[in-house]
Amino acid sequence: MKKIIRILLLAIMLATAAASPNTGKAQAVSVNFSVFYSSLKPYGHWMNNSSYGQVWVSNTPGFVPYSTGGHWAYTDYGWTWVSDYDWGWAPFHYGRWAYNSAYGWYWIPGYDWAPAWVAWRNNNDYYGWAPLGPGLTISVGVSNYNSIPSGWWVFAPARYIASPYVSRYYVPHTQNITIIKNTTIVNNVTVRNNVHYVGGPRREDVEKTSHQNIETYTVANSSNPGRTVVNNKTVNVYRPVINNNEKTVINNNTTTVNKNSNNTTVNNNRNNTAVNNNNKTVNNDQHKTNMPDQQNVNKQQAQQKVQEEKQREQAQAQQKQQQQQVQQQKEQQVKQKEQADQQRTQQAQQQKKEQQQQQQAQQQKEQQQQQAQQQKAQQQQQAAQQRQREEAQQRNKDQQQQKPPTDKKPGSGRKQ
Repeated sequence: MKKIIRILLLAIMLATAAASPNTGKAQAVSVNFSVFYSSLKPYGHWMNNSSYGQVWVSNTPGFVPYSTGGHWAYTDYGWTWVSDYDWGWAPFHYGRWAYNSAYGWYWIPGYDWAPAWVAWRNNNDYYGWAPLGPGLTISVGVSNYNSIPSGWWVFAPARYIASPYVSRYYVPHTQNITIIKNTTIVNNVTVRNNVHYVGGPRREDVEKTSHQNIETYTVANSSNPGRTVVNNKTVNVYRPVINNNEKTVINNNTTTVNKNSNNTTVNNNRNNTAVNNNNKTVNNDQHKTNMPDQQNVNKQQAQQKVQEEKQREQAQAQQKQQQQQVQQQKEQQVKQKEQADQQRTQQAQQQKKEQQQQQQAQQQKEQQQQQAQQQKAQQQQQAAQQRQREEAQQRNKDQQQQKPPTDKKPGSGRKQ
């Protein structure tokens, strides 16, 4: 019975261990440049860069690294970029980004994993980040990120930094220079597995600035390349270990592939192939490889891409010029219409003013006529009254003259 119980306990422990996510270090999977090449090829195109060798350009329209198609999550590694793209496990956690006016953003492969290869800035109102370009070193106490172009920075209000929809709140790039002048570099250099990277602002500082609790996720390893998934307080991302002796470097002159059990060196100038496996040597005369001339293919693709970009830019410039001409014509028509409307308005106002003046003159004339009539009527009335007085006086005078005298005594006229 005890033996059965022990077997059951052992089975439960094994099942629990199998179900637990693989966290901590990146999974020990042998990966080299060919994995990057084959994994990213369906989502973009590889081209040869004169400074950095093979670089990758995304086919996603309007793509900007660490801006479109993703958000931030705070993990045990620091602020980690959670990409919505199926190919996001590689370009956002390995290598560096750079920009070219001909073909836009391009990724330079690297072989150290980090939660994000970005620089950070902040003040009490905003957090900002920008992709690290090639040549920018990460050292404790040293910040050389002021050389990053202002247009590379992305700023968001502090309270939205942990939001899955942080892209809705990005500040317009026209304000970048002003914000950069009023923010400072977050030089929080973190060292994990002998890799130096900027972990971003401290969780306590973000909580104090954003006035909200920031949840800490655990980075877990996905078994296959694909989209980063967040669930059960874990950020599941494919992050293979790429050792120095497993790198593939491709440039204009030499292609080198190093593996533990099979070391192959190909030099385009000598066209010699040496294979060392179990102390066996095969020269080029005895064994010919069928490796294609990838450099020429990449060069032709790069030239074709540049030509296509030039043609696209010319077509866009012509289209833009035509749109500007159409817009100018529309603006001119609108302006002419506005001027005509303004002239009509001025004419209507002038006519109204003239009508008002005419009405005022007519009113003044009528008033003058009324006053004249009133004065005439008063004069006629006064004249009539004067005649009536004169007539009354004349009648009184006539009546007095016609009345007999009354002062003679009776009989005074009889003779004696």
